[in-house]
Amino acid sequence: MNEQWHLSKAVPVTFLLGIAAQTVVLIWYIAGVVNMVENNARDITRHEVKIEALDKVTQEHSVMMARVDENLKYIRAYIEKQK
Repeated sequence: MNEQWHLSKAVPVTFLLGIAAQTVVLIWYIAGVVNMVENNARDITRHEVKIEALDKVTQEHSVMMARVDENLKYIRAYIEKQK
């Protein structure tokens, strides 16, 4: 039961090199995917900040438009009284 592990001479060296190359390429690919995910997470955070700023500006513009509408109503009412 004291058998040592050994490689059969029937296994070509090119097969082992191919497996090693696939392993390296797989690790490289996974590292690239992880990098893309990290970049996307950073971009999402940056876009969320921009969206919040745009929401604030949009709300401010809505308030300003409501004030303009109220002023126009007042001006129309005033002009109608003058007639």
